[in-house]
Amino acid sequence: MLLDAGEAADALALIRSTREQAGTAVSAMLRAWLHAAEGEVLANLGDRDSALRVLDAAADELPSADEEGLPFVMLNAGHLARWRGHCLARLGETSAITELTAALDAMGEGQYGRAEVSLRVDLALAFQARGDATQSRIHAQRAATLAGRTGSQRQRRRIDDLLGA
Repeated sequence: MLLDAGEAADALALIRSTREQAGTAVSAMLRAWLHAAEGEVLANLGDRDSALRVLDAAADELPSADEEGLPFVMLNAGHLARWRGHCLARLGETSAITELTAALDAMGEGQYGRAEVSLRVDLALAFQARGDATQSRIHAQRAATLAGRTGSQRQRRRIDDLLGA
């Protein structure tokens, strides 16, 4: 919420404080999620190296598939790949295309409405960074269609910014 409100510095302070206070007293799943959230904030701030470092820490903390998760945290290798792709897209890295395409293939089209909208917006941003306006527009338009179905105002704003609407 703080990122959406343009308060990235506050978001970073909050997530770091939470992660440091939690230490090892929380599950590996939650530690992985906290690292990934920090990576997103750092990407938003344009700190590429730190963002990638904490995303790697998230992957290191992620428990194996057979370990029990948390009822309030949805995170697995596929979700983390999507999150990493989101961060790379925010940073203007064209390598996001590979991460996001793999995440979309793993997720399957039409299975997860809001997640797919977000992923396609990120793909549109990554294609735009690569200079591929056609692919960027294809993903942005598909995201717009899906956002209309899910009612996500946040994603609609991202799409409008992307399409220059």
